[in-house]
Order: sequence, then C-alpha cells, then structure tokens
Amino acid sequence: MLFGGFLAQVAGRSIGLPRKAQGLLSYLAVHPGQAYLRDKLVSLFWGDVGREQGRHSLSQTLFTLRKALPATAASVLVVDGETIALDRHAVDVDVVNFERLLGEGTPRALADAAALYRGELLEGFAVGEEAFEEWLRAQRLLLSELSVGALTRLADHQVDAGATETAIQTANRLVEFDPLREETHRTLMRLYSRQGRVGAALKQYQTCVGLLRRDLGTEPEPATQTLYRQILPPAKGRSRHPRFTGCRARREHSRRARPRWQVPR
Repeated sequence: MLFGGFLAQVAGRSIGLPRKAQGLLSYLAVHPGQAYLRDKLVSLFWGDVGREQGRHSLSQTLFTLRKALPATAASVLVVDGETIALDRHAVDVDVVNFERLLGEGTPRALADAAALYRGELLEGFAVGEEAFEEWLRAQRLLLSELSVGALTRLADHQVDAGATETAIQTANRLVEFDPLREETHRTLMRLYSRQGRVGAALKQYQTCVGLLRRDLGTEPEPATQTLYRQILPPAKGRSRHPRFTGCRARREHSRRARPRWQVPR
C-alpha cells in the first residue's frame, strides 16, 4: 500500500523495513516490471556519496529486502546484472490498481478507484534525498489530479443517475482535495437545494466565499453568485402580490386627492 503511507505485506503480515529500503521498494512498485539501472537508483537514494559507496549501499539495501521477505516471496525482486525490477505478476500495488480502474472508466471502476485513494502517495514519507523527493512530489501531484478527475466523473454519473446523497458524499471528497474549485461548490449547492436543504446550500456558498477570500483574495464567480441568489428564500414581509398592493395604494391615494363637492342649499 502506497496511498496514505507505506505498508508492505506478505500473506497479510506486515514487513518492517528501514527507511531507504521502503523508499526503494516504493519506487520499484509504482511501475512493477520496469527495470531500472543500478546507477539510476543510486542517484535517487545515495546522491550525496560517491558512486562506489552508493552502489555498495544499494547492494546492502537489496540484501535487507531479500532478508525481510519470506523465501516464497524472495523472487519478487528481479535483479539482472545492472538492472533491478519487481516482478509485476507477484505484487499487488494500490497505485497500479488505481490507474487500471481509471482506465476502465465505468461508474463502478471509478468508485473503486476513489476508494483506493486513501491519501497522497507515501503520505508523511521522506528519505532526505532531493532527487527522490522531487520524484515523489511530481508523482503526488499527478496522482492527486487523477483522483480529482475520477471523483468529478463519478459525481457526474451519480447526479445523472439521481443518486443525490451519494453524489453529495463524492462532491464533499472533491472539496477536500480541491477546496477552491467553484464548480464543485455549485454542484453541492444544487444537490442540497434538490433535497430541500436550503440552509446547507447557503452554508456551502458561505464556505466557498470564505475560502476564496482567504486563499485568493477574490469573490465567487458570477455563476456562483447567481446560483446563490436563486436559492435564497423570499425576504420576510415581502408581499406575494405586489401588483395588487400597488393598485390598492393608488386607489387610496385617488380617494384622498378627490375634492369633496358641497351641494348648494
């Protein structure tokens, strides 16, 4: 498991590994089956030492990985001279499954993909090597954007299917990932309004306003403001029949203005 942190398991049992070994295994697991040159891995994890020392550290880390794996799983590491990879048929990686489900694109697959994204890639993880951290930042951004896209498509499917409550849950997850995306706030406002929850819809608008002002120093888009005005209930005391009121007022004015004729005696 790489989403939300690092977890390696064999037959349901967790494996304890040093930090660099975790990083190396994670890097290989994102693209299992892809072979990486030893020098490439050295530059990622031991870039601050000489080449020979780095290659020695890599060999030690590989030894640590093999030692931690049961004999039945040792073959998951494929070392072929100058290249290292993971056997893609011997590993089950949430990131790989996530991308596969996105490719299927069905509502069910999108829901399963969204469930797999439990947090950003290797959340809270660091090895103190700039090259690896740069790679990790790029991967986190890519997977986060893919997750937002998956949730957006899923919410659209749910809205079209009339699954309002489920769509609300999906849209709220979207707001967590991208709080400044006004389209999602508008979707929530419409869904709450559809349920008759006017107060929740108006509160969502105020949440959107607060986020935009705090983070961007801007006001909501015209479309968001228009939707807000459409949802607002009528002001108290406002007559439901303004034309009748106006006519009655004019009649009263006409009576007051009419001269009182006196009949001569």
